[in-house]
Amino acid sequence: MTRLKIVLLCISVFILRWMTLPSPLPANWANESVIRYTATILDKPEYTDSKTIVRKGIWYIRIKGYKEIIPGSRVIFEGEVEPKWVLGKVVQIKMVEPKITGTKYLRSRGAFHPQAIMIALGNLREKWVATLQKTLPEPMASLAAGILLGIKGQMPQDFYQALVNTGTLHIVAASGYNVSIVAEVLMKMTGGLVSRAVGIWVGVIGIGLYVVIAGGSASVVRAGIMGSLTLVAYYFGRPSEARRLLWVTAFLMLTYNPLYIVDVGFQLSFVATAGLLDLEPWIVGLHSRSVGALHSGSVWEPVGKFLSDYLYPTLAATVATLPIIWWHFGRVSLISPFVNILVLPFVPLMMGMTVATLFGGQVVAWMTYPILAYMVWMIRLWG
Repeated sequence: MTRLKIVLLCISVFILRWMTLPSPLPANWANESVIRYTATILDKPEYTDSKTIVRKGIWYIRIKGYKEIIPGSRVIFEGEVEPKWVLGKVVQIKMVEPKITGTKYLRSRGAFHPQAIMIALGNLREKWVATLQKTLPEPMASLAAGILLGIKGQMPQDFYQALVNTGTLHIVAASGYNVSIVAEVLMKMTGGLVSRAVGIWVGVIGIGLYVVIAGGSASVVRAGIMGSLTLVAYYFGRPSEARRLLWVTAFLMLTYNPLYIVDVGFQLSFVATAGLLDLEPWIVGLHSRSVGALHSGSVWEPVGKFLSDYLYPTLAATVATLPIIWWHFGRVSLISPFVNILVLPFVPLMMGMTVATLFGGQVVAWMTYPILAYMVWMIRLWG
């Protein structure tokens, strides 16, 4: 089958899946209709100074004030909704200040039931966040939680805005960078102890566990699938064709859930990866033609390694995602590559130090604090 036929087949499958998506709204829905939505809450809601926010699939439910909802509860919300339509399909539903007409805590049908597992993982994430908040001040605690798990629901608003302004929000979103760090660490830990095949499968299992623990957002799922496919291809002795794997990953995700295509996280993750695969080599080539390759063994070799490890990938991903950021947020950060260079090298270290803090307590937190404080200072300085 030719490449064009494969592409047309994939597009046809996606269009068919999109057309057959069921509507989450009743057939007789009107703008002022009161909708009843029943949801099983598996994660703790987000809390701000004035509201409680529940996110469940395409539903965004904003409740006035503080409302305690225990994970594992089945809650009935009633209120008017504001749906967002794309190509005739509902891609998001906002329910503002609904009434909660019923709450029932569900008893687990077994420790290994999927819902019980997700609730347990959600509770584990909350305990980890609470541990970081006890041992580190804000916004260092939120930054550490974001770097490790992509959790940013309790992050101070001013620091969150600074992350947006400096184009560094991606460091608190579990994504491909985090997955690559997890895989690399596991492979190195098992490298001298087990065979290559066992080490690779340990990496795949580790990636899967990290994706689940991190909450399974679109970006981390994409990264997890692509990272796993890359390791499996390596196991079978075939060269890793990253571009093909990226498209295979996108097709699998969009076939499973076509609404991923309008998810900002999925778009940014996919385009950033494409930028690393296609734009970064062009930037490297442009540098080689204009400046010349840095000679191996010379005093400039560390500079060349720094450029190849941080500047060029950051610049490629930033340039590639600029149109999407501008489209969704109406602005772009021109200083993003510079600020990323200042903080990105510390992200792998902070992932490891955050894990150590969770199990080592206050003593390890004291060692973690200076680097987190530096990152916070840099982000606020330029944000």
